Amino acid sequence: MPRAKADKKAFVYQTAVTVAGLGLWLASVVSLFISHRPSEQLILIGFVPLIIAISFFPNTFTLPSGIKRDKITFTLSDAFVFLIACWYGILPAVFVAGVEGFISSRRSVRRVSSNLFSAGMISLAAAAAAGALQAMLRYGFHETSIQHHSFLAVTVSLLPATAVHVLVNVGLLSKLFALRGMKKFLHTWKENLAWAAPIALPTSAVASLAYLAFQYNWLVMVLIGAPILIAINFGHRQYRDNLHQRIELLEKAHRETIEALAVAINAKDEVTHEHVLRVQIYAAGVARLLGCTDAEIEALKAGALLHDIGKIAVPDYILNKPGKLTAAEFERMKMHTIVGAQILGRVDFHYPVVPIVRHHHERWDGCGYPDGLQGEDIPLTARILTVVDCFDALREDRQYRRGLTRDEAVDFLLKNSGSQYDPKVVGIFITHLAEFEAEIAAHKGQPMPTFGIETSEKLSEAAQKVTPGAGLAATVDSAPEEISFSRKELVAVYELVQALNGSASQDELMSVFTEKLSGIIPFDTCGLTMIAADTGHMFIEHATGQNSGLIKGHQVTLGEGITGWVIANRESFLSSDPRLDFPVAMAESFRSYKTLAAFPLIKDSELYGALTVYSMSLAEYDKDQQKLLREAAAVLADAISSLRKPKTEADSAAADFISNSLTDVGVATVENNFTN
Repeated sequence: MPRAKADKKAFVYQTAVTVAGLGLWLASVVSLFISHRPSEQLILIGFVPLIIAISFFPNTFTLPSGIKRDKITFTLSDAFVFLIACWYGILPAVFVAGVEGFISSRRSVRRVSSNLFSAGMISLAAAAAAGALQAMLRYGFHETSIQHHSFLAVTVSLLPATAVHVLVNVGLLSKLFALRGMKKFLHTWKENLAWAAPIALPTSAVASLAYLAFQYNWLVMVLIGAPILIAINFGHRQYRDNLHQRIELLEKAHRETIEALAVAINAKDEVTHEHVLRVQIYAAGVARLLGCTDAEIEALKAGALLHDIGKIAVPDYILNKPGKLTAAEFERMKMHTIVGAQILGRVDFHYPVVPIVRHHHERWDGCGYPDGLQGEDIPLTARILTVVDCFDALREDRQYRRGLTRDEAVDFLLKNSGSQYDPKVVGIFITHLAEFEAEIAAHKGQPMPTFGIETSEKLSEAAQKVTPGAGLAATVDSAPEEISFSRKELVAVYELVQALNGSASQDELMSVFTEKLSGIIPFDTCGLTMIAADTGHMFIEHATGQNSGLIKGHQVTLGEGITGWVIANRESFLSSDPRLDFPVAMAESFRSYKTLAAFPLIKDSELYGALTVYSMSLAEYDKDQQKLLREAAAVLADAISSLRKPKTEADSAAADFISNSLTDVGVATVENNFTN
């Protein structure tokens, strides 16, 4: 059920109960002055200050089935309502109950609509209970007198009357909570009845004893009733404290569960504290403006952190891929919404976080996943999180793109409003964005919540040296794919190998390599990223072409950018936006570039770095060019390996350098071909 419909139904229901209950209460007022003697009127009106006095000792209970907003107040005035029902009938009991309901509600909630609803609800419950009591006395014990009943008749009749009172009272309240929370009525009613019954049932025993004592005089009733009421009040307080302790333990377990899941998320897909806090502020602000319940706001706060928990099931190479995903990879990525919902579905959260996790990638136009929901069929909370999380993510720098400015991110939302995003949510968010940003700014300088996200602990040096009991498997390279070259390509590879063979240093080697490579493969910029043998740090040690001065010396972080991804995964990467390879400040200089190709430099499982070429003219490097680049990278890695070998090995290695390189590509007889 959409939130708007649920709110409308809850409002209609609350209004109906209020009108019915207050109408009945007004009828009781009229009856008081028409059908009762002045002495009875004074007695009934005299109960009002007594009820006010009792209301100073309320017990407020937090409902276990809801969040802390859902509370009810219980007093011992029901005993007096039952007494009045025994003495004077149904309408006088309704009069006293309605006054008690309004006063008790007013002491805990300063909202007139809620106060009137409470008065109306309790009036209806009192009428039902008094009706059950009078019916039991009349038809069960055949007692028609208004004020004089036997103790047995009163005691027995009060039991079903109390049961009816509890059932109606809890039923009317649970229906409202069920409509607001979009839950099943019977489930909510049973949950609330389970804790409410032990509180209300002793009331009938108090009323029975008070009725017996009153047969003597008022003083005896007070002497007997007061200690019992005080004892029950303390019992209720103890019960309330135990109930609240249970709720606090449950909430603590939820918090710890969220933090544990946050650690799991961070281990797979790093999330920053600042991003989570900003998204929570954005989401909660929009949700309040759209009339979401406190439970939904709590769900959004949890969802801001947990919505990507399903990425645990997505392989790292897909999560860390800096360019476009293949169709198969995207299918695996889509599954994180379903897996996340399944994980959180096993946790008994008291707020609806699972729909947020499952549907935060649905689109307003129905073209999202996993269920292809459209428009208002998508849960409102999921629509809210989709907008605010996207906005904040667009503002952040990522390894595969630069962050957008505030205006650019706003324009993106507006452009996709009505297709990808709910137009109403987008409008509310952008209209109040300045307010949300002010709230975020107020948190600066204050300790940031950790949300359970901590820096991952690393293995010690001793732990890194530990081997499995069965020993380590030997690393075996997969059989190389047979490569065929044209005569022209063979000549180019041969000349490249011979040119590198005469290099005396790594700098000279890289300089000669890029010079020869420019005659083989078209590029506008070429960068050679090398891994320092002593520190493991990675820098673009050599660059040629446009912007070479800008990128030379740039430190590459493992796994970040395209070159960093290639080194981390030891795999080539082709045909992507060159700007994805650099941080924002450098990426602007590559705006006119169209494509790139990056290959790892590997020889005998030893990783030396990466070769990356960038082009402004090519839309992509074709298969023949990719083949030559892959072979050029292999030749360079072989040359670096030979150059770094100890001199005792280098002499013999130099003699075999050319034949080894060419044998690797299946052209061992290439020299003969060149001379023919």
